[in-house]
Amino acid sequence: MTLSERRARILAFIVDDYVDSASPVGSQALVARHALGLSPATVRNEMAALEDEGMVTHPHTSAGRIPSHRGYRYYVSSLMPERDLSRTEQMTILHQFHQSARQLEEWVGLAASVLANSLHNVALVTQPRVREVRLKQLQLVELAENRALLVVVTNDTAVHQQTLEFPSPVNQEALTRLASRLNAGFGGKMAAEMGQKTVAEPLGAVESIVVAAVAEMLLHEQAIVSEAPVVEGVRDMLRQPEFGDSDRMLDTLEAVDERRLRGAIPSGSVDAGDVAIVIGDENQAGPYQDMSFVLARYGPPGGAGGVLGVLGPTRMAYGESVAHVRYVADVLTELMRKYYGED
Repeated sequence: MTLSERRARILAFIVDDYVDSASPVGSQALVARHALGLSPATVRNEMAALEDEGMVTHPHTSAGRIPSHRGYRYYVSSLMPERDLSRTEQMTILHQFHQSARQLEEWVGLAASVLANSLHNVALVTQPRVREVRLKQLQLVELAENRALLVVVTNDTAVHQQTLEFPSPVNQEALTRLASRLNAGFGGKMAAEMGQKTVAEPLGAVESIVVAAVAEMLLHEQAIVSEAPVVEGVRDMLRQPEFGDSDRMLDTLEAVDERRLRGAIPSGSVDAGDVAIVIGDENQAGPYQDMSFVLARYGPPGGAGGVLGVLGPTRMAYGESVAHVRYVADVLTELMRKYYGED
């Protein structure tokens, strides 16, 4: 549906005023606050038409209107002005990152803190992960004559260890040769690619045990979609008027629990280079249907990356949120590229 120019303009003012005031917006207030060049009666008629079209609603017996989820969607898709952070805002954020240690874990926590402090909503950042888990290197360390420690390093820098039992004795020299052979044949491979054809000779009993264990580790790592996100800003968000009701506050506290939030983040909506806005009933059932996500991916293309963004009530300053989320994602991406390379 495409709104007329006048109706779209009124909807934009309703959204902006409601985000600022958290109070239903009436026709008299719109006429007084904005140079509409229209009478209150005309504005009331347009607001009634917007309500018929599902763009706004009015709570209880109030004469004022508030945006519906559909109205917010139309606003962010068609009416929201583009917002870039000022040079001063950018330098303030950059300074905080440059003061931190050159460690991904610290950057992730700092990104969450920056977004929460800037937007006064819940900020969330997942740890960077690769989309395709591959073997980077394996090592075998003799523990006993028929037992060895398998150490596997994957391309997302994760390290896995497992003790293996062999049907016959194998010394360290043989284990070192075997590890070298398997690294040459399987290095850079995913679990599904670890067939015997990738090595020059058929696998023996010991080699088969090692390869099976490596493949299982890769599959397990691949199955982990994401770790629980780092979360900041819960206290600030709960100060907003939407959460004054005790039941709503309890539902929200449950929604922002890191373990539940991990499965609720609509990361599939996020494409590299874009900021995704997921509003109200576009989310999964439960308290998330009264909330909105603004999300972006970070990390070099093809390399490890994660998702960052904010979660708040549908009455959110979307333009402000998009600008901050996009910029912090760009900062994290550049830091990862500079200190860790493209992979």
